[in-house]
Amino acid sequence: MPEFTRYAPPAGSFIRTAQLGTTREWVEPFMAQIAPYLANARQQSNYMPLGVTVTAALPEHESLLLGHSLVGLLEPLAIAFGLPHLRYVAGAKVHGDTSTLCIGPVSTSNEGPHLWRTARGRCSDVSVKAQREFGYQIATQIPASRFGPGHLDLAIRTGILRDWIVTWRPLVDALVTILGRRREPGRREFDVEDGRVVSLALHHDVDPLLGNAVDVEVRWRLVGRAEGPVLDYDVRRAVSA
Repeated sequence: MPEFTRYAPPAGSFIRTAQLGTTREWVEPFMAQIAPYLANARQQSNYMPLGVTVTAALPEHESLLLGHSLVGLLEPLAIAFGLPHLRYVAGAKVHGDTSTLCIGPVSTSNEGPHLWRTARGRCSDVSVKAQREFGYQIATQIPASRFGPGHLDLAIRTGILRDWIVTWRPLVDALVTILGRRREPGRREFDVEDGRVVSLALHHDVDPLLGNAVDVEVRWRLVGRAEGPVLDYDVRRAVSA
């Protein structure tokens, strides 16, 4: 598998806004707020790769580790932006009063895997069976991680026709061995504790020969200890019919 392309955070000025919402209802008014800035970014995206970084400020009484999924925050934003050459999206959670966003050109990053646990896998598509296959591949390379805040970095390679944004949620949900799943009645297979991800970065690369398949390099690092729910890290292995 060839090396994955990763990008550095975008260059540009930061837009400050009120605390981002916990549901998608906040997306429309936020888009209206940044409309002029986004129009310029769309022009740039016709001829250069762009990236987006978001720092989401949460009230002090809100936990940074329970709920407030970063993939749930970034996905509707990226879809609403509609940038043709969006190659990098990243988000972080902090306690504070003001959230920030930056959209701008990105260049490739040479940061190596030092201090990261790293694994590679492939999904034939984004079905439940493919999620299980991918989750099992990662489980054989990265050991289970105790509860606590973590940084997650996914380099995603797709074919030309695959919308990479819609792969984010299935890929993150498949990382049971990294994020864990609460050991509680009624918990579904892919109900992972993605709220414990306090920093998430997503990079996109294109390989015309991939078709519907998705290649992924996962990087993960635990950055602290915390008390939390009892977690289950069992990955159900997909069985071919």
